Order: sequence, then C-alpha cells, then structure tokens
Amino acid sequence: MCLSEARRLVNACPPPRAYGMSLGMAQQFSLFAEDPRPSPARAPDRAAAHLFDPCSLPSPAKLGPKTRCFGTSSWVYPGWDGGVYRDVKAYGASSRFTELCLAEYARSPHFRCAGADNMYYVRPSSRRKLLQKYASLLRPLPEKIALCPKVFHELTVSRYTLAQQEEWRIVDPINPHFLDPTLFLEEVARPLLDELGDLLGPLILELQENDIHEAEFCRLLDHFLSSIRKSFSGPISVELRTDFHFTPRYLSILHSHGAAHVLNAWTRMPSIGDQFARMQAVHKDWPVYVIRALLRIGMRYAEASKWAPYDRMYQRADAVRADILQVLRSLPIDHPAYVLVNNHLEGHAPTTVAEIQAELFQT
Repeated sequence: MCLSEARRLVNACPPPRAYGMSLGMAQQFSLFAEDPRPSPARAPDRAAAHLFDPCSLPSPAKLGPKTRCFGTSSWVYPGWDGGVYRDVKAYGASSRFTELCLAEYARSPHFRCAGADNMYYVRPSSRRKLLQKYASLLRPLPEKIALCPKVFHELTVSRYTLAQQEEWRIVDPINPHFLDPTLFLEEVARPLLDELGDLLGPLILELQENDIHEAEFCRLLDHFLSSIRKSFSGPISVELRTDFHFTPRYLSILHSHGAAHVLNAWTRMPSIGDQFARMQAVHKDWPVYVIRALLRIGMRYAEASKWAPYDRMYQRADAVRADILQVLRSLPIDHPAYVLVNNHLEGHAPTTVAEIQAELFQT
C-alpha cells in the first residue's frame, strides 16, 4: 500500500458536523456504553430494527504481520466519519454509535488492537456488562482484536491534582491505593480476565507524574509487581510520566517480573528512540514492546485538545514517526509489538497509523 492510498483511505473526512453528539463526546472516549442512570420507559422504536448494523460489514485481511498490532487510544470519535466509520449518522442515536462502533473499528484492515482508555476512570469490576459487550462485538471476527486497558487511576496516581479532585469528587489528594496489589487483582485484573479472556492485550499502568524519590518509587513498584505476579501472569506494561524514574534500576525491576516498559511519546519524557536505546542497553529480551504515541515533546495536552473533533491531520510529528519505525524495524519479526496512537499526536490518529503502516509494510 502506498502513502497516497493510505491518505485516501482514512483522511477523506468531511468538515466537522455534530451528528447530535456533544463536543465532550467527540473529544474523549465515552465512559459507558449506556447511561448508568435508569431511563424513562418509552415505546419501541420501529425504525431501530432498520438501523445500520456494523456487525454486518465484511472483515478484510489485516495489514502486515500478526506481530505488528496497530491501534488507537480509544475509538469513539464521530470525527472519524467518512474514514474509519462509513456513516456515523446511520447509527441513529449517539448512544447507539457509542455502544456499537467498536465492531466497525475492529473491521478496519489497519487495526489489530485498541486502547481501552475508559477503564482508567472506572473500576472494571463495576463495568462487567460493558466488557461483555466489547467481547460480544469482537469474538465473531476472524482475527483477534486485542483490547489494551489503561489501569484504573486509583492505582496509578499518587497525589491527585486539584482539577482531578474536583472532577472525580475526591476529598483527600493523597491516594492510599497507589500501586495497591490487592486492589489491582480484585478490581482490575480479575474482571478483565473474566470478561475478555484472550482478547485482553497488555494492561497499561500509566503512572502519573509525581515527585516520589527514585529509590522509593522503585521499591513500591517492585513490591507491586512481586505481589501481583503470584496470581496474575498476564501482560502488563508500565508507562512513566516522570523522567527521573526512568533508570536502569527501574528497567531491571520490570524485566525481573516479566513486565514491559511503555515507549511513550509524551511532552516531558525522553523520545521513543532514546527510551528504546536505554531499554536495550539494560536488557534485550523484553516480553513485549508497547508504544504509545500521545504528544510531541513540549506539546501541552490542552493545546492538542483544540484539534477536536479530530477529523483531520493538523501537524505531522515526523520525529515520533521515525522513532516508531526505527523500533519496529529493529525487532525480530516474530517479536510482538503494540502501537497505540492518540489523536493528540497529529490530530487524526487513523491517518497517522495508516501512513506509518504504508512506510513500514511497503514492498
């Protein structure tokens, strides 16, 4: 597939339209497939039976080898209309699009995985029905689509910001459950394994930026991984937002517990290429490689959020793309690698994915 064809396939999006959805829904992944509050009774909608069913779409072959799993950070973006989603309006109500669009996303030849970032905001134990819905949409497909959940924030935030306290109604800024192995096993790992099974990809432990001393941080992380590995053997990857935690000691702890480091493009972290070189200097035999392309170095989240509803490319992150290609080309073809791209990197994650694939898989 050539680069021009990749652009034609996924970047032919029309100007932004509302489609009855709020801007907030367009800007971020919806937390729930349905409103958790009880809804008033209403007469059956006869037209609902004639609405578009994404499960009826064909499932074309995926691009590239099975070990190269590309996807995006979340998938409920009506701004992807005309590309990933053929016609958002055909779904009817916005809630129906939120509930079912994973089935259409998963049928794209570009995607073998998806970042379930919404699991960061809720305990998976409280959303088993939602996880069951995801599984029901993905299991009929001829090739597995892996879901890569972000781990619930109560495990990954050591001290909440004022904004987080207000938004999530948290009284005490100090989080007593930071890297709590019992909470992880009971509220996160078990329900995810129960409901997703082999559809579960690497869990992403995105550790919010903090001022914990490096030695103490490594002690906490080592205790956490030692404890969970007694009963959880699934893939887990740790993403840092604190650059002084990224040390040989940290990498050795991950490796000793069969965990991976997330190679992340983030505003205040070293480049993906630099992180990869430092990983390889400590150990070369990592169980899996996970790349999350989120923000260019120096780019603020709020600044990139202005690109909503993420219906087109805004700025190419050429250095990030080059680093991703370097990592993937240097790995043995049979070594699994996951690449998750966020809209905040360039404005339109599907185009970023397609263009990287076109260069990586070109013949």
